[in-house]
Amino acid sequence: MRRPMMVLGALMATAVLSHAQVNGVNIPSKYPAPLASQTNYTGFGDRLATHNWGSELNQLFVKCENGVLYIAVTGNLEGNGNAIHFYIDTGRSQSNTFNLTTDCINCSVQGMSGVVFDHNPDYALGVNRYDGGEGNDNIYIDLHDLVGNQSEYLGSVAVGQGEGAVGQGVKAGFDNSNVQGVTSNPNNIGDPSTAVNGLEVAIPLSALGNPTGSIRILAVLTGGADLGDPCRGTYLSNQTLPALNIGSPSQQYPNAAWARCPDAPFDFFPFNFAQLAGTHYVTVQPCPTGPEGDLNGDGCVDDADLLIVLFNFGNQGGAGDANNDGIVDDADLLIVLFNFGTGC
Repeated sequence: MRRPMMVLGALMATAVLSHAQVNGVNIPSKYPAPLASQTNYTGFGDRLATHNWGSELNQLFVKCENGVLYIAVTGNLEGNGNAIHFYIDTGRSQSNTFNLTTDCINCSVQGMSGVVFDHNPDYALGVNRYDGGEGNDNIYIDLHDLVGNQSEYLGSVAVGQGEGAVGQGVKAGFDNSNVQGVTSNPNNIGDPSTAVNGLEVAIPLSALGNPTGSIRILAVLTGGADLGDPCRGTYLSNQTLPALNIGSPSQQYPNAAWARCPDAPFDFFPFNFAQLAGTHYVTVQPCPTGPEGDLNGDGCVDDADLLIVLFNFGNQGGAGDANNDGIVDDADLLIVLFNFGTGC
C-alpha cells in the first residue's frame, strides 16, 4: 500500500483538483475507466483522414462530482444533422417509454416517442451537428423533460473551439478529429479504445431536478426524423452505448432504421431495447452537492473527510475517492486539504 505523501509541492503537478475543460479533447484522461465500449460496427460511415463524413460512438465515460454530471462519448458526428441523445433516468419516471409532444426543438428526440427502453428515462439531452460549410459548424443542444413534456433549446457551441456554455448552466464541447475507433466493416470493427476525442457535456444536477439516487444513462446516435409519417419517427443507427449487441457480441446489427417501424432484424414495433439481450444503460452513483472534498455529504470539508481518505488510502475507488479516478491516493488527499474548512 502506498503511504500518503504530505509534501504538497511535489504533488501539485500531478493532482487533478477539478475537471479539465469540457472540450471533447483527450476524453479518457479526464475520467475513470469507460462504462461502456462499442462492440458493433458503425452503419453511419467511418470517419477517415481522407474524408470528413461518418458518425460513430466508441466509448462512454461518466462521472459526477461537485454537483455536476459529466458525460462524454468518444467518436464522431457528421455535420448533416446527425444527433447524439443521452437518455437519463434519475428516478422520476415509472415508465420505460415516453410521448414528447412539444414543438420540434429537436425532431429526432421527439421522433423517439414510443420507443421502449431498458430503463425509465425522465430527461433527454439532445446534441445535433450542422455544418453549412461556410464557417458555421456548430453543435446544437437541447434538454427535454420527458415526464413534464417540456423541451428547451439551450444554445450552440462551435465545433473544435473548446468549451462553451449554454442554458441551464450546461457546458459542452465537441472535437470531430477522430480517425480511429470502430470501423464500418462488420467483419473487422476495430478498437474503440483508440478514439480519444468526441462529445463532452457537463450538466448541473439542478437542471435534472437535483436527483439524490442512482442515475442511469443510455447514449444513442440518430439521423434525421420524419414526424409527418406516423410509422417512421426517427432514423436510428446501430450505434448506442451500451452497444446494441452487448448481450451477444458475436452478433453484428445493422442500423435499426426508423425507430417506430424498424427494418429487420429489428422487426418489432416500436423499437424495444428491452427485447435485446443485455442491459442497455450504465449506472452512476449520485454525487455530493456540497463543496469539493466533502466526502461524507455533511456540507463541510473537515477532519471527518480527511479521515475517510486516510482510512481508505490505496483502495481501488469507493469511499475516499474524491476525484473518481478509481483509486484513493495523494490526489484525493490534496482535494480535501486544499478545500479544508469550506462550508464549515
